[in-house]
Amino acid sequence: MGNAKAVKWWILVVCAFFALVPERVFLGEEEAIVVRTQEAEYDEQSGKIVARDATLTWKGLTVLCPSLEVDTKTQEIRTQGEIQVTFGGLEARIERLLYTRATNTLRVFSFSGRAQNLAFSAQEGVFDLTKGVVTFSGNPVLSVRGFTLSFEEAHYVFATKTWQGRNVSVSREGWSGRAKRALYTEGTSLLILEEEATISKGGSSLRGERIVVNLDTSQVKVEGNVEIFLVPLEEKR
Repeated sequence: MGNAKAVKWWILVVCAFFALVPERVFLGEEEAIVVRTQEAEYDEQSGKIVARDATLTWKGLTVLCPSLEVDTKTQEIRTQGEIQVTFGGLEARIERLLYTRATNTLRVFSFSGRAQNLAFSAQEGVFDLTKGVVTFSGNPVLSVRGFTLSFEEAHYVFATKTWQGRNVSVSREGWSGRAKRALYTEGTSLLILEEEATISKGGSSLRGERIVVNLDTSQVKVEGNVEIFLVPLEEKR
């Protein structure tokens, strides 16, 4: 009975630790990270709490960890291993995680996830829980409805469920393209390329400041300083 009470008490400590949020909060709402677990141990000397089979949640983000370590002195949380992450309909796996209360950020490593008609991977991601934005680096790649977008840096915005990134190359069977910026919002059929955007198919190219690709019909709309480059067909012999 004594052990059961101790475990329950330290579970409450873990939850209380993550209920403390920075003064600036996302969208003005006081929403904190919450950790739930059935078993936890506390080392008073080191100030660390170890929780097993823990669940970490924030808004639409859920992280399932086989174990995690809470450092009450540095106000950080760490975990590694087979970690499952879900958000925005995306189910992903990561190898390592670090939450820092001072910056209210959640850093993940070796991110790879999939949702309906969508897949994404990156070597590293930083969840800014104050702004509600994730920044991905280390070869971020988004695949959506047959198109593959490779970014120098990519972002996911929780409020709008929008994927966006800079310095992007686009590929699909028979297609290729590039732009300084690309956007895709989950649940829509439009892929948007902006700033020095180019898309090519069958040897011919379209260039403009904005290119909108309809992923349902494969129709392309080009806007702003449009240039069309046509490759003549070879004469029949």
